[in-house]
Amino acid sequence: MDTSSEGKTKAAVFVFRLFVAGNEPHSKRAKDNFRKLCEQRIKIPYELEIVDVFDSFEIALENNIFLTPALMMVSPAPAVTVFGDLSDTEEVSKALRLAGDE
Repeated sequence: MDTSSEGKTKAAVFVFRLFVAGNEPHSKRAKDNFRKLCEQRIKIPYELEIVDVFDSFEIALENNIFLTPALMMVSPAPAVTVFGDLSDTEEVSKALRLAGDE
């Protein structure tokens, strides 16, 4: 499990959990695409927790994650989960309620 955050001086407004399967190609793409999405759409502090299901499968099961990659927006509520490599940034933005937050 790996945690990183932006703007550590302020409380994170967005909290995300990205479930990956080691360094598999889809997982690598999901990490890269998430970072690009954040650069483009999220201008406020956020927190990202990366969960490698090979190391921490219990966390995935607790969150009902049965395939990877999966991005869960934990906060703000309600929680939303998007599956796949996050390459369709427009659809991911809509699903995470980030569309129009440019």
